[in-house]
Amino acid sequence: MIEELGPGIWTLAAPLKLAGVDFGTRMTIVRIGGDGLVLISPCPIDDALAAEIQALGQVRAVIAPNAFHYLYFVDATERYPDAGRYLAEGVAKKLRSAPAGAVTLSAEADPLWKADLEQCKLEGAPKTNEVVFFHPASQTLILTDLCFNFHPAPSGWPGIFLRIVGAHGRLAVSRLMRTLLKDRKKVRPIIERILEWDFEQIVVTHGAIVMRNGRRLFREATGDL
Repeated sequence: MIEELGPGIWTLAAPLKLAGVDFGTRMTIVRIGGDGLVLISPCPIDDALAAEIQALGQVRAVIAPNAFHYLYFVDATERYPDAGRYLAEGVAKKLRSAPAGAVTLSAEADPLWKADLEQCKLEGAPKTNEVVFFHPASQTLILTDLCFNFHPAPSGWPGIFLRIVGAHGRLAVSRLMRTLLKDRKKVRPIIERILEWDFEQIVVTHGAIVMRNGRRLFREATGDL
């Protein structure tokens, strides 16, 4: 079910299992240019979901926001052949060839959505090259893998696994993500830039959406980076 987070922004959660744990995944939909839409980190889209999306507007762009979140990207571009294709650095190599007309994301917002979304690139993490987005109209920060938010934490093996990866019961930068942050001198300025944005909510791809106090929780989660 599509969930509305605020004016011009929606999310949709979908299942995704890793190591026997349903980490889930999440697509974010943002209205751009009045009647257009951008799909960030697309999930599987069947005909029924496509009809729901169409009711919100016309898809103008499909985004793979980091080098790990591209599994459903090609399917989404095939469903929306007239939409722009935007890839984080490194995705094209994993796909072996980029879709025709694909644009590599940078630290600057594309003209297509710059009036509605701000963005920055997580420097110092060359294996992920994550691009972080901010939606001012709803005070929402949009992350992919920089942080998980499994709160409340699940019990059983999923809870144990989350303790192992350092993402149990709170907004956190996982141990895996920390191993990918190769140049902390480049990472810290990006964290500080993100904290300059006035956000209350945080969309994470894995875990629960942070509905309030997002800026404070993000500062706490990234304070030692």
